Amino acid sequence: MNTTQLECFVTVAENLNFARAASILHITQPAVTHQIVSLEGELDAKLFIRTTRSVKLTPEGWSFLADAKNILNMTYGAKAKLAHQAREEVRFFGIGCHSALELALLPPVLQKMRERYPQVHPYINLIPFSSLQNLLDEESINVMMSFQAEHVKKEPGTFLELAKVPVSCVIAPSHPFAGRSRLYLEELRQGGMVLCEPGKNPAAIARVQGQLIGYHPPEELYFTENPACALTLVEAGLGFTLLPDVAAMRHPRLIYVPVEDAGVLSYGLYYKSLKDQPVLKDFISFMRGPFSAKAGDA
Repeated sequence: MNTTQLECFVTVAENLNFARAASILHITQPAVTHQIVSLEGELDAKLFIRTTRSVKLTPEGWSFLADAKNILNMTYGAKAKLAHQAREEVRFFGIGCHSALELALLPPVLQKMRERYPQVHPYINLIPFSSLQNLLDEESINVMMSFQAEHVKKEPGTFLELAKVPVSCVIAPSHPFAGRSRLYLEELRQGGMVLCEPGKNPAAIARVQGQLIGYHPPEELYFTENPACALTLVEAGLGFTLLPDVAAMRHPRLIYVPVEDAGVLSYGLYYKSLKDQPVLKDFISFMRGPFSAKAGDA
């Protein structure tokens, strides 16, 4: 397996078009096809379903996509480190996120980091939780932003809680629940419901979705890949979704109504050790800023 194969796979997966991928990579379409076929041979798995009209990822392709991106990111990072090896003042600080919504927390934190540590270059990994666990365990990242893992035999590291956050029903201003100050699960058994793929939200959210899904006919259910996509459908008025309510991650044009009987989640940071880690200590200190007010406050 090599980076050319992975770059071809990721580019085709993101565009679902072999000709467009070839154009982006500045190689011929047969060359792209050859790299994909050779990669499938090494993995002993079919990655794409290709017809004369469309290209789709297989379940194996979807599963491998995050790993392929992670391998490429680590490769690019390694090359960058070597390129700057002569400049010993440059250091990399790896930050793991499992949801695009978490990125909203970082700009003010990274600005403070830049002011205090101009030689430190942040590197953000946006990949699924399980892959982030591996990176943290291997110390390929310094810190992981996450909800506390539930029912695991071994924590991926030390967990520092930043806030307790409720589960909220997220709706558009035109939704019938828009005027409510709180809701209960029983009230969410009807109307359009937008769901994320398992693993893209905390396990507690998946359990609540599982409790409600049986009450909704197929025409009321909308499935999305991740919370950011779910919020797009909610804003379009297709229904409600359930998300942990971290105030700094809220969509500005949507309404968040706490669901009283859906539980409370712990949001914070995982890290391996603070010993001899001044940059990590300051990052944690700066991350407390967005949570100085109660997470559920508007």
